[in-house]
Amino acid sequence: MTRICQPKPIFSLLEKNSLQHDASLMTQLNILLQHHLKQHKIDGCRIGKLKNGSLLIEMPSALWQQRLQFIRNELLSALRIQYPALVSIKFRINPTLNIARKTKKRPLHKKIKPAARMPLDVADSFLALAENAEPGLKRALQSLAKYTKKE
Repeated sequence: MTRICQPKPIFSLLEKNSLQHDASLMTQLNILLQHHLKQHKIDGCRIGKLKNGSLLIEMPSALWQQRLQFIRNELLSALRIQYPALVSIKFRINPTLNIARKTKKRPLHKKIKPAARMPLDVADSFLALAENAEPGLKRALQSLAKYTKKE
């Protein structure tokens, strides 16, 4: 039995189907999309696929989908600059993107400002209130009174 099609080298397949070009185009479109979405304070979205001039954008929730619906034409115009053959944009909710966002590392702690000192008359008012207060409230008021301005 003879083969109708002979095996082809990988490099000829890559050139013929332009997989490398498609991958770089998708990367460029994704960078442009992220830049445009950052202006609208939308995050967590990504390009799903590009097929026959139709771009699929995935987002983590229906809220983001609704927001993207409002800027669909603006997005289409911005992305056509990079890829003129773009005909339409479709949206799809992908809940796994939400899980991926939650697992990203967040900054440990923000720098805490030191507490401001209060005037002596306010501290005296706290101490006066503490005299007739319940034990828990009394300790809290006395603790607050410690933050007085030294004059």
